[in-house]
Amino acid sequence: MNVGLFIPCYVDQFYPKVGIATLRLLESLGVNVIFPMEQTCCGQPMANSGYQSLSVGCDRNFIRNFANCDV
Repeated sequence: MNVGLFIPCYVDQFYPKVGIATLRLLESLGVNVIFPMEQTCCGQPMANSGYQSLSVGCDRNFIRNFANCDV
C-alpha cells in the first residue's frame, strides 16, 4: 500500500518538525510513504475565500501528484 504524504503550506512554513515527525512515524510502522515533490498549494485559501474556480489548477495538480497513492 502506498500512502501519499501531503504537507500543507502552513505546516511546511511554521511547523516543519511536524511533517518530519509524521514521515518518521509512518516509516517506523512499515508504511510505504510517497512524498510527491511536485505538490504545491491545495487550493484551500482560494476555496475558503469563495473563489473555488481559481483553485482548479491546484486541484488538478493535487490529483495528478497523488494518483499513484492508495491512501
